[in-house]
Amino acid sequence: MWEIEAAKAADMPEIEDLIAAVGGNLVDLATDQFVVAKSEDARILGCGRLRSYPEFCEIASMAVTDDCRTKGIGREIVERLLELYKGTIYLICAADLVEFFRRFEFSLLPEPDMPDGLRPKWDYFCSLYY
Repeated sequence: MWEIEAAKAADMPEIEDLIAAVGGNLVDLATDQFVVAKSEDARILGCGRLRSYPEFCEIASMAVTDDCRTKGIGREIVERLLELYKGTIYLICAADLVEFFRRFEFSLLPEPDMPDGLRPKWDYFCSLYY
């Protein structure tokens, strides 16, 4: 079993390791942006980040340990992040994760409609994966 909770400063090294293991974005990480799924023995099983921009937020740095995927941890992390901000939320993800995020009513955004604040991240993401 696990609990979803706000990250603590002491969690950051484990969060960084988890994000690095999935090839996630390690830029400008801040404790107050994260929620984590913790096991009963306090091991971090997953994390997600709600990154603020002036006019919207972004779900980023989502990761779940290999041994805990498909158990509902990612879903619970996204649900918690969506509870934290009621405005517009964007995310950038790999093609194989699009269907996962559609469950939360995210939809594909035409590139010309992308907010300027996300453009540098989009360009970087495309340079890595496309």
